[in-house]
Amino acid sequence: MRYYFINFFVFIFLVFTSLNSYADMTIEELFFDNSKPFHLKILEIIPENGKIEIGPKNAKNTIIEFMDYFCGYCKKIHPELLEIAKERNDTRVIFLQHPILSQSSTLIAEMVVAASYQNKDLEFHNALFSIEGNLNRDKLDKIMQTLEIDSIKLNIDMGKDQTKNIVRLSSFLANGSGARGTPTLLINEEIFPGYISAQQIKSLLK
Repeated sequence: MRYYFINFFVFIFLVFTSLNSYADMTIEELFFDNSKPFHLKILEIIPENGKIEIGPKNAKNTIIEFMDYFCGYCKKIHPELLEIAKERNDTRVIFLQHPILSQSSTLIAEMVVAASYQNKDLEFHNALFSIEGNLNRDKLDKIMQTLEIDSIKLNIDMGKDQTKNIVRLSSFLANGSGARGTPTLLINEEIFPGYISAQQIKSLLK
C-alpha cells in the first residue's frame, strides 16, 4: 500500500506552515516532490528531540513507527522492533509520536519530548512500554525517580511551545502518511497499518 495523502490542501498548508519551523521544506516539496522518499522527508522535518532513534543513520533499511503510549499493540510490537534493531546493523528504527487515543496520550507524548532536553527520552520511552498493567501517576513517578529525571525541569519543558509543536507536527505527518491508527509502520517506502509480526517485518527488509 502506497502512502495516502490528505486531500484538504488548504488545511494542510495552514497546519504545515504553522508547525514546520524546523526544516527548509515547502508543502509542495513534502507532498509532491518525488526526488526523495516521503519517509525520509518526514525524518528531515522532525527535529532531533522529536525522534527516538535506534541504529545507524546511514542504514539501508528504515522503520518508522507512529505510536501512542496507551496503545496495546504498540506495547506488543515494541520489544520486537528493539530486537530487530539489535540484530541488524543495516536497519534503524525511529519512533514518532502519534497520540490519538486520549488527552492523556498527548500529555505522555509531551513528557517524552520534554525528557529529551535531559537526554532521557529513549530511556523514558522504553520504560513506558515496559510497564506492567495500566499506566498511572504512581508508575510514572517511579519511572522518573528511577531514571533521575528532574520533574521541575520536565514540567517547564512540557509547557514550551516547541515541545507541543513537535508532538503536533509528528501527528500531522502521521496523518499525511496515511496513519489512521496506531501502530502504523513505514518500512522503507511502504506503509503498514496495525500490528505486524517481527517475522513479517524482517521479510520486508532489504
